[in-house]
Amino acid sequence: MKLVLIGGGSFVFAPTVLQDLIVKHRLEGSLVLVDPNLEAAEALASAGRRIAGELNVPLRIEAVSDRREALSGADFVIVSASPQGARRWRMDYDILSAAGMADQARECGGLGGLLNSLRSISLVLDVCADMEEICPTAMLLDVTNPMPRVVTAIDRFTRIRSAGFCNIAYRGSEGYELLARLLDRDRERLDVVTGGLNHFAWVLSIRDKSTGEDLMPPLKRLIESGDWSRFDDWLQRELAVMRRWLGEYGGIAAGAVDHHGEYLPKQENIHYPETPPYHGTEAERTARLREIWEIAEGKRDWSELFGDPSWEHPVDLAVLLRGGSAEGVDILNVRNEGAIPQLPSDRIVEAPVVVSEGRLKPVVLPPFPDKLAELIRTVSDVHELVAEAAATGSRDAARRAIEIDPAIATADKDQALVALDRMLEAHADLLPRFAAQ
Repeated sequence: MKLVLIGGGSFVFAPTVLQDLIVKHRLEGSLVLVDPNLEAAEALASAGRRIAGELNVPLRIEAVSDRREALSGADFVIVSASPQGARRWRMDYDILSAAGMADQARECGGLGGLLNSLRSISLVLDVCADMEEICPTAMLLDVTNPMPRVVTAIDRFTRIRSAGFCNIAYRGSEGYELLARLLDRDRERLDVVTGGLNHFAWVLSIRDKSTGEDLMPPLKRLIESGDWSRFDDWLQRELAVMRRWLGEYGGIAAGAVDHHGEYLPKQENIHYPETPPYHGTEAERTARLREIWEIAEGKRDWSELFGDPSWEHPVDLAVLLRGGSAEGVDILNVRNEGAIPQLPSDRIVEAPVVVSEGRLKPVVLPPFPDKLAELIRTVSDVHELVAEAAATGSRDAARRAIEIDPAIATADKDQALVALDRMLEAHADLLPRFAAQ
């Protein structure tokens, strides 16, 4: 099996891919790390080669800066790359601050999320065009944000199969840790179902695996009127937001409320970033690169490479798709196909999925309360328009997305349209599809 990682110089995600391939699955095959920062990719590749050699895992690992060179013969292409992420976020922040809309400098929702979507989708569609030419049967496994919009664009405007990965609904690296903590239960004894849209998923069912006890009632009681004194201030803030939304929409948010809040108007107890939402300062990245080279050279224990893993594991899905046995995946972003009957079947949704005989089948979810279903549909409608704008260079689609986006207050719509034009001009070098508009 050959995997290609676009964004192979990532100091958080690339080590997780290496760990899953070498340590967890001990896969035979090849991995190519692709990154314009070739030194970072080569450091990680060198560390990976050391680990594979010591564990006698027959995995070939190389690093390149030319993705077309890497794609030949690929079975899976993982994309975890944000084009000039921190620098471009700062450009958006400055424009939005000048317009009096600093809270809109978001990663996935609002105006900032729209521009981030345009940049990410532009990159990923270029990757897909190369895949259609070089490895048309390969599957793209997306980790790049805004992930549901990226996967929507792939699904609508390319012939490449794809799925999207983001496990923020878990609220923990090993599973639904926050829900277990709230209920004072062992995480492994809980049977939890969440779903909706990525960064906008909701708890739909929670039971005790051993007894079948329905734990939604005690969870709702805790949120509505429980004693939160045993929790820290951060969690109490989140619970306050969850209580407000439970009353307003009838649903319990799964995942960090600050992520959900990106898709809603500015409101109390949501933290809006004032610095780029990306890992590591330049000094921290320089220090980490030095550490990775020391791991590659045998001067450090190689386990230090895996100290801050990602929660996303697309390698696991690749293994399941190749293995053929039927297994479930708690959280995946795929075409709806009836999983959420209140949404069109072709929308990209977040749901549990059964993997069987190389195919992905989303699980049918319990219905959402009507008001919440309406809100999810609106957010999904925005995803569709943003994907269309990015793929076609349509300013009209981008403007229509702003007009219906609940994250942008009605009073701010006109100013948002002006800011859109300014941001499109600022990022013109990364958005060639808008050049003719």
